[in-house]
Amino acid sequence: MMTTPDLQRISYQRDQVTAGIIHVGVGAFHRAHQAVYIDSLLDFSSQWGICGVNLRTEDRPLFDALKAQNGQYVLKTISPDGEVAYREIGSIIELIDASAAYQVAVSRATDPSIRIISMTVTESGYNLDDDNVLDVSAKPIIDGLASGVGSSIYTFLHAVIRARASDGAGPITFLCCDNLRDNGGKLRSGLLQYLKAAGDMESVDWMTKHVTFPCSMVDRITPRIDSRHSLDVKQRFGIDDAVTVMGESYIQWVLEDHFANGRPPFEQAGVEIVDDVEPYEDAKIRVLNGGHTILTYLAALKGHHTYDAGILDPELRAFFRAYETEEVIPAIGESPIDLEAYRDIIESRFSNQHIGDTVERICMDGVSKFPIFVLPTVKGTVNQGRVPVRSIHGIASWYVFMRHVEAGRIPFKYVDPKWNWIAPMLKRGQEVAFATEPDLWGDVPTRCPEFVSTLVNEIEALDSIFSVQSEGVAG
Repeated sequence: MMTTPDLQRISYQRDQVTAGIIHVGVGAFHRAHQAVYIDSLLDFSSQWGICGVNLRTEDRPLFDALKAQNGQYVLKTISPDGEVAYREIGSIIELIDASAAYQVAVSRATDPSIRIISMTVTESGYNLDDDNVLDVSAKPIIDGLASGVGSSIYTFLHAVIRARASDGAGPITFLCCDNLRDNGGKLRSGLLQYLKAAGDMESVDWMTKHVTFPCSMVDRITPRIDSRHSLDVKQRFGIDDAVTVMGESYIQWVLEDHFANGRPPFEQAGVEIVDDVEPYEDAKIRVLNGGHTILTYLAALKGHHTYDAGILDPELRAFFRAYETEEVIPAIGESPIDLEAYRDIIESRFSNQHIGDTVERICMDGVSKFPIFVLPTVKGTVNQGRVPVRSIHGIASWYVFMRHVEAGRIPFKYVDPKWNWIAPMLKRGQEVAFATEPDLWGDVPTRCPEFVSTLVNEIEALDSIFSVQSEGVAG
């Protein structure tokens, strides 16, 4: 019989904590991940509290709710076997809404005690293509270059560099915590291009001398905020918490030890400090993120609402395991990680029926996800002289899913910042254009013509299958 879980209370004095980190993007993932690690350190390292910053007007409601609670909230975690734990998190000790008070946030970053600016702004928030070229035509970039304020992470970091250089505030670390391969390198590349586009070579020089960009790998499945968990916390503990965040029990953070001006004693909180993050992020991006992406559109087409329901579908589970075993793991090759064991851990985590991670959430932003999470496996398989038939099946499902979106057959709103770019490829007769699009598939269509023909055939097959099913349901 399972006992009623207790609430793990904050053990340190929050009023004795000072901010050493500014974090941009204090959404659910940050509050279930980095903020938790920092929270574990504050008993004995009180100078590393977090000042949370919001850049986007659309994120204000949750940000304001968190601010109303002085940054304090409850984290609820659930293991695959249903064990539930509750913990108060108090590491976010300041909150500044830069979408309403931009210069206040920039000014806060000039305090010499702020030594790290970390961020979770989603993969698409960096506006980089497959070759790390900055999309200067993206609206956030255009707005930022024109006005010096806005929602782009580059605009904010540019302002911080200028302010710290002017005030002599000292070196600083810019720490990307998003799901990007070589995320530190990508952030540095994107920011450097942004500064050059702005014509600010003084900031380029200062950044080169005073800023470091460690790579990191972060992992914890964290669904969107759901009011049911706030109600649960209220009923169990009598706490009014509008922003209770829920995630799985598993958590991992692998971090390159490359900091410009000191860092928290991360090791004492369980962070893995390594010289090279690449093998860890490669495994995570391909096995976990790629697994998420490759299956979710099939799950949506079959009418599953949560990802665990999708992977517990015997047909889809067999496909997931075949994708991982036949293509992902062989494409990775040698690794310091036991990839088969890691695959099994991921499969168990995905099957956690208590998380309820929605297919809707995982479907979003496919244009950005496939080149990052799936294309490396496609390329690796092609490099081995094989046609990536499992990957192609998943890609075709995304294409057919998008056609169903256009036809109004998907029961949720699919959000993709590049929808206007990809929508013309969804028209009948444009399948080859999609299958040969270099911004999605690089040089794979040229090196492997079978990729194109197989993908077009898979699209036709899945189009037929799911169109018939949809008509059957409609009838």
